[in-house]
Amino acid sequence: MEHNKAPGPDGFPAEFYQKFWDVIKGDLLCMSHELYTRDLPLFSLNFGVITLIPKAQEANVIQKFRPICLLNGVVILHETIHEMHRRRLNGVILKIDFEKAYDKVKWPFLFQTLWMKGFSPKLISWVKSFIMGGSVAVNVNDDVGKFFQTKKGLWQGDPLSPLLFNIVADMLVILINRAKEHGQVSGVMPHLIDGGLSILQYADDTIIFIENDYEKARNMKLLLCAFEQLFGIVWMQIGDFPIKYLGMPIHFKKLRNSDWNIVEERVGKRLAGWKGKHLSIGGRLTLIDSVLSSLPMYMMSFFAIPKGVLKKLNYFRSRFFWQGDESKRKYRLARWNILANPKIKGALGSMI
Repeated sequence: MEHNKAPGPDGFPAEFYQKFWDVIKGDLLCMSHELYTRDLPLFSLNFGVITLIPKAQEANVIQKFRPICLLNGVVILHETIHEMHRRRLNGVILKIDFEKAYDKVKWPFLFQTLWMKGFSPKLISWVKSFIMGGSVAVNVNDDVGKFFQTKKGLWQGDPLSPLLFNIVADMLVILINRAKEHGQVSGVMPHLIDGGLSILQYADDTIIFIENDYEKARNMKLLLCAFEQLFGIVWMQIGDFPIKYLGMPIHFKKLRNSDWNIVEERVGKRLAGWKGKHLSIGGRLTLIDSVLSSLPMYMMSFFAIPKGVLKKLNYFRSRFFWQGDESKRKYRLARWNILANPKIKGALGSMI
């Protein structure tokens, strides 16, 4: 375990366990043995506090708060859409959002899924005790309310929750594949993929492809309705290209400069919170290289950055480098494209 990391859920960092292992190891090993023998009273240990974090400006209803307790898929989606557009193939693309994904997982469906996948009864009983035996309280403005027991959902922040969620969400893939085997649904581009591509899934980001066939589209709708009843809430709405998948805008055409606005907005938000006038030139350059220049890297790993967008980002970086956060324009001793050359050429070696 690495040092100087954030404390775990119990409030103790890794150094505590390493320093005092000889003192606490007996109690920890005894607790682990009681967990294995199912003698451990988890209900007296399993407590959590739900901290509400706003995910939108002026959040005034509960739905606007987020309770906090990938690139191969992008390539496949991008190439599939471009191939369909190039060959003028018809089809339906569904982007599914699992609304409040972790909060909506139904426990009976989770336990049934674990049993179907071959997990042992003892492990399933442990999972039941973990997620059913706990109590939570809501924290609003540092005022923690009364503890209560939940009836469904997985705990945000629990290291076991992502694994359990993926196991449950994988059942949608199994249902679709079984429907394909019986000819009830079919995917797109069967000339490249045996049986056609039907689904791309990464955690709660899911894309479904349907052949342009009314009967099979209706079968897919029935399948999704059945999965919604088993799993929880599945949410869809009509949209336009570009669509976002794993945070990446996807279009059958070349992205416009306006599709890069999200990167420019991120840079602008970072600059708004910095006090450049209190930093040295070296400090500003460090922030530019470690933060500003890294913000567009995710999209640049897949798309070539347009010249207009690069010019705008260079403007942000040059302005912060020369004048910090001051509004008064200062004289620039050199152009940014000259300063960004490698250090071996006598420049600053800034990224991009």
